[in-house]
This record gives sequence, C-alpha cells and structure tokens, in this order.
Amino acid sequence: MTIAFGHGLSVTPLQAVMATAALVNGGHLIEPTFLRRSEAEAKANAPQVIKKSTSDLMRYLMRLNVEIGSAKRAEVEGYFVGGKTGTSEKVERGRYSKNKLLTAFMGIFPSDKPKYLVLVMLDEPQREQGAAAATAGLNAAPVAGKIIARIGPLLGVEPRTNLPTAQSMLQLRNAAN
Repeated sequence: MTIAFGHGLSVTPLQAVMATAALVNGGHLIEPTFLRRSEAEAKANAPQVIKKSTSDLMRYLMRLNVEIGSAKRAEVEGYFVGGKTGTSEKVERGRYSKNKLLTAFMGIFPSDKPKYLVLVMLDEPQREQGAAAATAGLNAAPVAGKIIARIGPLLGVEPRTNLPTAQSMLQLRNAAN
C-alpha cells in the first residue's frame, strides 16, 4: 500500500529522466546514449509508451505545479518551467527516517515545447531557518530554478514575455478537442 505515495519504489536518476522525458516528449521512450544522432534516428527505435494527448496533459500539469503547486520556487521568468517535486524519507535500519530526506525536482523547459530536462537531487538537505520541513519545494526546486536561469541563455533559449498560464493552455486544448 505504500507504493501509492512513493515508498518502496526505487529507480536510478537515469531511469527517472527517461520516464519523465517520455511523459513530456509526446510519449516516446527514448534510449539514452552518448552517440550523436538526429531526433528522427532517436525516435525510430523509441516505442510509444503513452498517448500524445496524455503527454500534452502531463506537460500542462507540470507547468501548473510550478505556477501554483509545490514547485513555485522553480519559476524562472520567461522560461516557462514545468516540473515535479519529490521528497522521500531515507530508509535507516529497515524503517523510514523522519529526519533524513532525499529531495528531488525534475524540471522541464520550455514546458509548452520541452527541449531540456533538469534533475536536481539533494541528499539530506537542511531545513531553511524558520521552515517546518526540508521538502523538495523548499530546496531542490529553487536550486533547479537557479540552474535554469543560468543555463537557459547559454543553451540559446530566449526568455519569452506574455506567456499563457497553464490553465489557459488547458482550456485552449480542450476547446480544440
């Protein structure tokens, strides 16, 4: 029963990145490699694991999480970041520890047409002064936001203005269907 909230589940960072990429790229599970290949070559051997429409919804949900959810501190003006936070209790002597956490934020940008995915994992982060907890929304998400703000320009991603809200994007998508 603990699998419903993520306990008892363990994946490598690379597996998490692969799965998240499939959730936001239209549903293709693309095998990672260090070898150079075109987008067409990568997709040629990538099975469709979810429907494109499901992938569209996942991108909007990830954007919504940055707008109004647990990942608000990952917001970077003009970069349309989407993402998901994760806070897990570490196992110590066969039990979940309340004091030892692993926090993560999986971010995508730009979330309407993802080109980049950023994973930040923090092992046993400290609480902010005055904070009740050391959750991913308070530590991993803002770190990812700072990384995106620094690498966006280096990657040639130009900041955009007047971006629509995730809610308005969902409404437009639903009206088109």
